[in-house]
Amino acid sequence: MPRFERDHTKHNPGAAQPQASAHVRSNADADESAAHIAELVRRTAERHAAPSPSCIARPDVMVEQQPPVPTPSVARPVAKPARPAMPRPSRLMLVTAGGVVAVLIGVGVALSHPFATVAGPSASVLRSPTPAGYAVKVTDEITDCTQHAHGRTKHSFGTQNCMKATRSLATGQVSGRPALFVISHIQMASAEAAASVKQVLDSSGTGNLNDLLREGRSFPGAPSKMPDSGYASVQTGQVVSVAEAGFVDSGRSSSTDASLRAAAAQVASLVTPAS
Repeated sequence: MPRFERDHTKHNPGAAQPQASAHVRSNADADESAAHIAELVRRTAERHAAPSPSCIARPDVMVEQQPPVPTPSVARPVAKPARPAMPRPSRLMLVTAGGVVAVLIGVGVALSHPFATVAGPSASVLRSPTPAGYAVKVTDEITDCTQHAHGRTKHSFGTQNCMKATRSLATGQVSGRPALFVISHIQMASAEAAASVKQVLDSSGTGNLNDLLREGRSFPGAPSKMPDSGYASVQTGQVVSVAEAGFVDSGRSSSTDASLRAAAAQVASLVTPAS
């Protein structure tokens, strides 16, 4: 450089000052940028170091843990011991038992009174076989029972006379002994009238409708009068059937004899003559 130019620069203060100012500003800008970068680095570091907001528990919210709900226990039913199965009776056994009970009831009713009856309109359904050797010997029919009765029975027919009556004498065997039967089928005007007459006939000491022997109707070999005999009666609607059975051999005959009363009940329950 020429000497003149070096001297000019050295001795001109105004030309050197702008270069220094520019240098100072550049240093300040660099410092500011460095400080800004340092601040950003610091904030970034703080963000990474701080806990996540989702993990911060709010102090004003209290979560109360509920106690576990106990599971109710269910009591098991106590099993009862199985009952032993009872064998079921067959139909044949039931029918047979029912028939035996019906016969025993009928006999019990017949034995419960000196002049026992087999009662009720339904008695005609339960038919009994006739006594051994049973045979009708004499029969007649009357329409005025008042004229052919005695005792309180006569008075009863005077209040309510019968429509007709069929009277019979029959023979047979009871317990292997010869027996005589007197039978009357008395038809009344109504079932109520028949029940009223039956009540009188069944009572003790009230008389009866006259049997054929009492009025002189008989058959060869018959006794002159009816011996002491078992009694029974059956009502079937408007008809009252009355029967007596007595022994006609040399042995004893009694109104309390169970076999005679059962035989009388058999005969009284026979089908009544057609009206």
